Amino acid sequence: MANATTRRELLQRGGQALALASLGPFFHTGHAGELRRPNFVFLLTDDQSYATLGCTGHPFMKTPNIDSLRRGGVLFTNGFVAMSLCAPSRACFLSGQYPFSNGIYNNQTRWNQQTQTLPMLLHQAGYTTAHIGKWHMDGDDRLQLGYDYWAAQIGQGQYVNPRKNINGTWTDLKGYDTNIVTDQAIEFIRRVPRDKPFCVWIGYKACHGPFTPAPGHERDFADLEIKPPASYYSDNAGKPARLRQKGNRANAAGRKAAKAGKAATKAARKAAGGNPDPSNLKEWAERERNQLRCLMGVEDSAGRLLALLEERKITDDTIVFYSGDNGFFHGEHGGLHGKMEAYEESLRVPMIARYPRSIKPGQTCDAMVANVDLAPTILDFCGMPAPKQMQGRSWRPLATGSPNAGRRDCFLYSMYGAGADPQTPTVKAIRTDRYKLILSLNPADVEELYDLKNDPQEMKNLAGAGAQDQVRKLKERMLAEMRELGDPAVPLVEASLKRK
Repeated sequence: MANATTRRELLQRGGQALALASLGPFFHTGHAGELRRPNFVFLLTDDQSYATLGCTGHPFMKTPNIDSLRRGGVLFTNGFVAMSLCAPSRACFLSGQYPFSNGIYNNQTRWNQQTQTLPMLLHQAGYTTAHIGKWHMDGDDRLQLGYDYWAAQIGQGQYVNPRKNINGTWTDLKGYDTNIVTDQAIEFIRRVPRDKPFCVWIGYKACHGPFTPAPGHERDFADLEIKPPASYYSDNAGKPARLRQKGNRANAAGRKAAKAGKAATKAARKAAGGNPDPSNLKEWAERERNQLRCLMGVEDSAGRLLALLEERKITDDTIVFYSGDNGFFHGEHGGLHGKMEAYEESLRVPMIARYPRSIKPGQTCDAMVANVDLAPTILDFCGMPAPKQMQGRSWRPLATGSPNAGRRDCFLYSMYGAGADPQTPTVKAIRTDRYKLILSLNPADVEELYDLKNDPQEMKNLAGAGAQDQVRKLKERMLAEMRELGDPAVPLVEASLKRK
């Protein structure tokens, strides 16, 4: 008979039923009893520090669309990046590996296409996948493996009328980049068959410089006063020479002008490296406004994307993850502008996850999570094992009812400046719940120890004679973490330990 069911088919169905039962709440079945795997939407911003959203405590930013992810999911208040720079951080998100393992430790290294990535693994498992927006691995203009749809620019790209590689064809587009990226993502999702899971990786240029405001937001915050942070005029005493030089170069004229009550000279502006002179607080504040105006374009886009999920009735079936690629300095530590350093403003980013089928709404999680954790976590939600080479750990238990499961007791940070490599990093840092130890290794300079409980702004370096026991303990903990991860810079830190 044509519709007869064989014994083998019955056994297979029984095995499938047992498998489905073992997956618990992370999957559900469709009308035909078939496995329904979650969709995955990743919203990745650029140069966004933690406290730049309504839900993360910004004094006047109103971001109800992005905040809705927090209301419907979990906000990680201690989300960190393994290196605070565009390409290395993106490589960590993709690969689940630290920079010294995935090979991307600067912005000038081309991606190794043999490296397994989260989208590649999902694609192999039957997902329809897309990368849309910023890729930023050297000047890499290749189509990458594991994507059904590709639309990316070389490097930073442009805010206005960007040029993009769309499935192998370079195309000049008209409009504002954030809106274009979102339009492409919406079109991609609409084209995916409803019975097939998808993964869309959305890399926004915003809110990276040159801070071209999003359309419709050019005058946002114009009447609001923006004051510099408390450490704006710090001379960075007790910090390494590069920090004292950065602070002095950026802010010496500003401190002098503040005392004298007059604006800095054009020569001081040039000495500041081409950035708006920090002594001119009006100009500094406008730059800050423009960065936030860029971010408002992402807020609008988040609203459009979330509305699409509702329209297609797939909100409950979709993991949405929002994060910055790295933090950003807004004048802290003597007028710093940028990232890279191991201070909280640079390595801490907003991380928010929503998946209504598994993550209870309205949660706040203070456990330390990192960009290297994203790939193994999404695989975990999809019922797929993480490859052995992935070094991150899944935060699924933290978000689904086991707040102490898999909590880190420390987090390792690396910085590779000009001329540095995995064997000779510029900086290694370790952060615990209470302390942070920063080692300047290449070139060697003063060590830094901060008590994050009593000095959250990291202004008082405690790494003096009275704190050597704490410094030694943290170095030993750092070495243990580095050895476990296979970090090739272990000898450099071992030598530092022997000197003390």
